[in-house]
Amino acid sequence: MMTKKHVAVILSIISVLAIAFFVRDWYVFYQCGAVEQCLADSSYFQHIAKFSVTTLITIMALFCGSKYCICKRDRRLLQVGMLCAFCADICFKILHNVTHLFEHSADYTLMGINFFMVFQSIFIYRHTRTSDTDDHVPWIIVIPFAVMFVFNALHLFGVFEAALIPTVATYAAFLICSLIVACNVPKIGYFSPKNSTIIKYGMILFFLGDVCVGLSLATGPDHSIQEIVATVANNFVWYFYVPALLCLVLSGYKRD
Repeated sequence: MMTKKHVAVILSIISVLAIAFFVRDWYVFYQCGAVEQCLADSSYFQHIAKFSVTTLITIMALFCGSKYCICKRDRRLLQVGMLCAFCADICFKILHNVTHLFEHSADYTLMGINFFMVFQSIFIYRHTRTSDTDDHVPWIIVIPFAVMFVFNALHLFGVFEAALIPTVATYAAFLICSLIVACNVPKIGYFSPKNSTIIKYGMILFFLGDVCVGLSLATGPDHSIQEIVATVANNFVWYFYVPALLCLVLSGYKRD
């Protein structure tokens, strides 16, 4: 099981990997500019390093011992949530970037987004709990499912041609609801003040990271302002994503 010494070692390794891929991201941007193919061909190290960081953070969640966790149920929720993030990053960082699977890259993107929907659902439930035995279903979870129904209905009627639009709209609803819930955690009082603050800032960082993901999806001719903005935004995603995941995992550790 994870001890404070183990956590310190993992955090040190994560710091080294994060510095390495941050530097590499900007070096590649300096070398390639906003040329998409050049960026893709020069980013394999970053993909592996980033996925390694997600793996290490997931290990921190999986091996949080009963001595350090808030309670067994909270630990299980955190573990399942982080496994969803781990699976999502397999789709985004591994499968999406394997050369002979490029023709299926859009499918892996959809799979990754779906894993993050489950991730957000779990954390919405976790962050609305009021006691160790609380089994309620939070009412706010109805909103993203309503958005899912409406956008998929519009897709079926031909309003949207691409399946990606309803998926992204639904995930955006999950993300916003999760952010609202996380900001309300300190008022509920179930988590300690320190843990509540970590949860709140963790989801704010997660939200900012996904805003950068949205900006990174902008497309245009190579070297155009739109493409440059997309590339810069993409480089900033993991500035927010790494501390966001760390905050969420560390919020599951008991604090005095």
